[in-house]
Amino acid sequence: MAAKVETPKFSGKSELARYIGIEDRLSGNRPAVAAFLPDGHTAETTDPDEHLSVNSLEVESLSVIAAYHRWRAQEGAGDVALSVHKVHIYSETGKKAEVQVDYSRQALRWEFLAKNGSKEIAYRHRPVRRHSNPLGSPSHCGVEFVRAFSEYAATQFARRMSAKGKFHVLRNFSSDSGEK
Repeated sequence: MAAKVETPKFSGKSELARYIGIEDRLSGNRPAVAAFLPDGHTAETTDPDEHLSVNSLEVESLSVIAAYHRWRAQEGAGDVALSVHKVHIYSETGKKAEVQVDYSRQALRWEFLAKNGSKEIAYRHRPVRRHSNPLGSPSHCGVEFVRAFSEYAATQFARRMSAKGKFHVLRNFSSDSGEK
């Protein structure tokens, strides 16, 4: 097992986990298309802070990430679903949704062409500090190029990402109720 780092490198082989909400879990462990839609995205979005929330497996393990999402989104109970994809899959899928996403050898990072024509960082480390919740999430990151999507492109991206594999279910064994 590789040693965890404090800041993800976002290499093409780095893995990112996306939380799949209970309402977006289809049969056969397939995520619904809505699971990969950026929150509140519209064609008119100009929020420079908009991103698709993911967690880096370079920083934390799936079980630690699951514990955070169980606390944050599920009132501390139940199984957690996480969909894991490599950075290059996100980048290629972004390109298919008509956003220019490329690795800059000069800057040593993934960049995308923003709506205003400037180059911006495609993946950003956005850790959640413990002061804002009891667990914190040092692995929290953002897929930033979702800001460049039109409404149609956001749907294309979400459809393609949801079709790229099943989600992992991380069981909650500490439940006192005995329910699964």
